[in-house]
Amino acid sequence: MSTRTKRPITASRLAVGAILAMWVAVNAFSTDQTPVIDSEPRLSDLGQYIESSLLEWDLPGLAVAVVLNDKVIFAQGFGVKELGKDDPVDAKTLFQIGSTTKAFAAATLGALVDDGLLQWDDPVVTHLPWFALKDPSVTRNVTIRDLLAHRSGMPAHAFPALTLLNAREVAKRAHMLDNQTPLREAFRYSNQAYGIAGLIVEEVTGRDWGDWLKERLLSPLHMSNSEGSPYSIWEDSYVAPAFLGTAPSGQVGIEDAPGMNVAMPHGVDRDGVRRVLAWQSYDNLQAAGSMASNVMDMANWLIMQVNAGDFEGVQVLNATTVQEMHAPQISSQSTFLFTDEGRPVSYGMGWTRETFKGKTYLSHGGGIFGFPAYAALLPEIKAGIVVLANGSTWTPYYPHQEITARVFSRLLDLEDEDWKSRTMTQTQAILEQVDQIFAAQDAARVKDTEPTLPLSEYLGTYTSAVSGPFNIFMDGDRMRLQFEGVGAFSGELEHWHHDDFRLFFDGGDGQAYGSSLVTFTVDTQETIQQLELGAFGVYRPANQ
Repeated sequence: MSTRTKRPITASRLAVGAILAMWVAVNAFSTDQTPVIDSEPRLSDLGQYIESSLLEWDLPGLAVAVVLNDKVIFAQGFGVKELGKDDPVDAKTLFQIGSTTKAFAAATLGALVDDGLLQWDDPVVTHLPWFALKDPSVTRNVTIRDLLAHRSGMPAHAFPALTLLNAREVAKRAHMLDNQTPLREAFRYSNQAYGIAGLIVEEVTGRDWGDWLKERLLSPLHMSNSEGSPYSIWEDSYVAPAFLGTAPSGQVGIEDAPGMNVAMPHGVDRDGVRRVLAWQSYDNLQAAGSMASNVMDMANWLIMQVNAGDFEGVQVLNATTVQEMHAPQISSQSTFLFTDEGRPVSYGMGWTRETFKGKTYLSHGGGIFGFPAYAALLPEIKAGIVVLANGSTWTPYYPHQEITARVFSRLLDLEDEDWKSRTMTQTQAILEQVDQIFAAQDAARVKDTEPTLPLSEYLGTYTSAVSGPFNIFMDGDRMRLQFEGVGAFSGELEHWHHDDFRLFFDGGDGQAYGSSLVTFTVDTQETIQQLELGAFGVYRPANQ
């Protein structure tokens, strides 16, 4: 594995992000023969259904695996790894799996519980004495369970998505943030909390989180092509080192990974045309979403989950540990379009828990740019599904959930419903909402205005106590913003109105994470006092 420092994730875009945020070895790909897939008559037309739906879903490609009891009953790829290339996705094509990593993260800690090296309710400071939040009482009392159940109320900030800070540096800045909410009072999704959980694994084991993951989980599950970081698959220059950054090498494609079975993520450019993205590092919050896998490997993971920790006769995790991760820890919000209405929804540890057709339904999505991923379980019938795709969408995993609802209803021997109609109706409603937001932004623009100061006065270095610095400079006739470090967050600034500029991200996916408004505050002495970088915080000129 690369010895580089670990890298970031987490971001949100201006108004749109607030609404839509729900959203191999290094040198060779395994040459193992494709395993035999048990035939399941109830899914005999699934491949045809998915193939015919790709255009409606606006996805270049995807892969699906379904498990029942201890068998894989469906595994297939669809579409292409990269638009414009005649290279089809198959069941062993690697994708980044984003926050579906969180269930693996909980399991790496569960393995330490099994080994007697920690307990779910250990305070974080028992294992990380340096850990601190702004509120000392929360610092003393927040536990491992709180981190994994998203009930820590941990403060949030987008800075890990922008900079090249490593995992420990990100964690040590948590005490600088003042938006902590009460401990255990409410569900509050936190990538930062999972980043801390990964550091606990490293402290207890003395191992890199990804190495422990491979030894304790991936190896006994025969997940031989899965990795804990994109840097274990790609050469460093081909990976965006910041989640909202860019690959140092520039444009990346499957030709840069010769001999490897990898999909390329796709976003859109400023004109709305599909573009190929680089894989993005999540490594400074690694346990929150850094993994890469394929549906055949993930099928083994699901088999272990629905069989109480057993895989092919090996007890990978104790049954009580799996049960605890699946159990409700705090009330939360539904993430499934087809959930049973009016039934309780909760979060366990790495899984959202709700019901589908009266059965317990566990699921989690993953949102690496251009790689929407989804895994779900019906533990009462020992069924599971994983759907991995390679195109950003405005909707939160709706194609994945449509496939899931169709598969699970078939396995429950229920009559078919028009899942597609419901999916497309809801998709259209979200797209209309997006259009309304953009229209409102355009309508609010005051045309024919000028900045208060000459453009040269806006140039320079800006910083904050939490993150930065970054520079604003002229590149020819273009105004640009760049955080420190090759591949860190950057973008192009265009005047919008008054002292507001639109920042178009060089990284991101071009949809929910494509741009934001930047506002300069100029005082009566014609001095810049601060810069509001959209959802990414407030910065001041470095010379103040």
